[in-house]
Amino acid sequence: MSYSQALMTVYSYGHKNDLGDGTPEQWSFKGPIGKQGMLIDIGIHVTETFACDATPAAIQIGTSSDNDAYGKLNIPDGTAATNCFNVQDDTDCIISEALPADTQIEVTSTNGVDAGTEAGIGYEYVSVLWY
Repeated sequence: MSYSQALMTVYSYGHKNDLGDGTPEQWSFKGPIGKQGMLIDIGIHVTETFACDATPAAIQIGTSSDNDAYGKLNIPDGTAATNCFNVQDDTDCIISEALPADTQIEVTSTNGVDAGTEAGIGYEYVSVLWY
């Protein structure tokens, strides 16, 4: 394995995803053929402040059989609109940084739960170094 010609790729859902009182869209990505990956970052560019005081909203990186095999970013109550919330804010969100070659990676987003009305919308992204 060689990092000398590694390729950094940022995957994004491309649309606002509602992790509050909507139904979050699930999405996936694949790396270049034959390349293994290193999960570098999971994040969201927040456009609506999160209200999820009972259970945080989450972005999970995994497989069809294990939603958070590689990572789970918990987005807490009060994460403000215009914030970029990522691995710097949830420092233990990467569970296993090693992504296998030639495998579809699933991104599963879950709604937060609030005592009042749930809220939280943003643009999700995942950064991977392929080598």
